[in-house]
Amino acid sequence: MTTLLWIDVETDGLDPERDHLLEVGLLATGSDLEPLDGGVFSPIRFDGPVDAFIGRMHGPNGLLAECRMAPEADEVAGRCCAYVARHLARSADMLVAGSSVSFDRRWLDRHMPGLLDGLGHRSLDVSAVDEASRLWAPDVRAARPDRTTDHRVRHCLADSIALARHYKEALWDRSRG
Repeated sequence: MTTLLWIDVETDGLDPERDHLLEVGLLATGSDLEPLDGGVFSPIRFDGPVDAFIGRMHGPNGLLAECRMAPEADEVAGRCCAYVARHLARSADMLVAGSSVSFDRRWLDRHMPGLLDGLGHRSLDVSAVDEASRLWAPDVRAARPDRTTDHRVRHCLADSIALARHYKEALWDRSRG
């Protein structure tokens, strides 16, 4: 069975070299998209200044307040590394998954080096499937579930998995039956 390692990050900007990682979420599922456990979801200590845009995004959702009391980045990275290692030990076939995976992966590679070591370069990017459906299956895309995210990793991952489930059922499960 393939294990999908769903990843998501929240940040205070778009440049992983200059900006800060505020929150990380990891959740392993099977290819059936059912969670294998409770995952790892954690804000990361940060109390620096943010611009108005980030303040409007992460102030109301509580992330900035949580970051002021959150564990340090090294502690969160350690928990994340242990989580990935545990799943790599159980599955010879593990794939990174999420929405806009390359963005999240770039941040994790920069701020938590080694976290994704052992995983290949291939990924399941649900945002790419969503764009393909916009082009080639607009009726299927029109029936996709509403996004509920408030820019928190737990909710973003839940939205990504719900979207993956929608496309799996609409595009692939129906072709078998």
